[in-house]
Amino acid sequence: MRGRFDKCLDRLLPENGAVLLAVSGGIDSMVMADLFLNSHRGIRISLAHCNFHLRGEESDSDESFVRDWAETQGIPFHKTDFDTLGYASSHGISVEMAARELRYEWFASLAEKEGFGAVAVAHNANDNAETLLLNLLRGTGLKGICGMRESSTLPGSSVTLIRPLLGFSRDEIKEYAVAQGLRWREDSTNADSSYKRNLIRNEVFPLFEKVNPSFLNTLEADMRRFSQVQAIADDFFSENRLAVDGNKINVDDLLRSPHWEYLLFRLLEPYGFNEAVIGDMAGLIKCGKTFSGRVFRSSTHIARTSRNSIIISESGDASLCDDEAIVVTGPGEYVVGGVGLKVEVAEVENPKRLEGVSAVNLAFPFVVRLWRPGDWMRPLGMGGRRKKLSDMFSDLKFSQEQKERALVIAGEGSHVLSLLGYRVDESVALLDLKLEREPGEHQLAVTLRPGPLPIQ
Repeated sequence: MRGRFDKCLDRLLPENGAVLLAVSGGIDSMVMADLFLNSHRGIRISLAHCNFHLRGEESDSDESFVRDWAETQGIPFHKTDFDTLGYASSHGISVEMAARELRYEWFASLAEKEGFGAVAVAHNANDNAETLLLNLLRGTGLKGICGMRESSTLPGSSVTLIRPLLGFSRDEIKEYAVAQGLRWREDSTNADSSYKRNLIRNEVFPLFEKVNPSFLNTLEADMRRFSQVQAIADDFFSENRLAVDGNKINVDDLLRSPHWEYLLFRLLEPYGFNEAVIGDMAGLIKCGKTFSGRVFRSSTHIARTSRNSIIISESGDASLCDDEAIVVTGPGEYVVGGVGLKVEVAEVENPKRLEGVSAVNLAFPFVVRLWRPGDWMRPLGMGGRRKKLSDMFSDLKFSQEQKERALVIAGEGSHVLSLLGYRVDESVALLDLKLEREPGEHQLAVTLRPGPLPIQ
């Protein structure tokens, strides 16, 4: 494995330089650190550890473990602390997405400050396959199913990000760790399949392996082919950028291309517009009805339609105000956007009898926020079909006030897990009328009751 790893470094790091290793203390990052330490390249390394404070004493013990290992090996150690739940709440995103944004921003800042040539993370082949499936189910388009690249750039910076373990499976990594007598920390949440990635890892992949024992190699080959198609699409887009003039998209020019919908997606995606919002815009163009005077919003920009143009402008500080999203860490009373929210954990015998309540199978913590244009879900009972919340509001005959006060449980991007009090996404719904359980066990569900509450 060391020989293959060094060949990978020869490819990713043509010149020797300092590399910052992102080390959590888990088996993947500890194996990566050991491989760098024993590489023939003699690369100067330092360790970077993020304490997200999501698992109490366990998070602090991870930090101590990595610090002790670095001191034993004589390797410089850098660490930082994050209020991950607070960041998720203030930005209206999931806790997982918050942790990703926080750590990458810190890695980039630290690398630039300390003069590191690259930052190395310990994503492996299994991680790549998990990401492929998550993106495929999320509906991210071709770019999302190309998989992670061995070398890229940290978001918002010029710092190189490398993934030298991407060609190694989790089994290979564990075999190396055991053979070398390495120690590592186990994250207790890895066994919790209420998290989507863990569900794929713990329950879906074992089924894939029964169908195709070499499924990781198959998916890796597929991702390479997807990447080749993406490169062709990139070339096409580069050759057809004449549809944009500054911050204005000329619709007549756009429609001259037979693939104008793809061009529209690529033109608007950098401004934060998601697929659902862009789909609404494309539908407006196709229907031939009055086009001017419509407004579409992303988290950072506004797109306004004129007679034959789409004009894009910044929306100012479009981040959520503190009271427009909160992290629900457990049972209690909360206020979101002026709407009271009571969160209970209760044993549920028949979810259909819970009128005005969203009963969901969901682990704490999670984010509740006001709904946004482009939000969608797969409501229970619709056979897995997507439905935009704007359409659901029409079905439910919501007033304007009800729309403005509608609360959702945030999922990935614009995918929401519940329109609180009305609809539940099938991924977190309680499907059985009478929940089966072993003697002595209690099947619990989180119930949320939107409405005015006497907040003390």
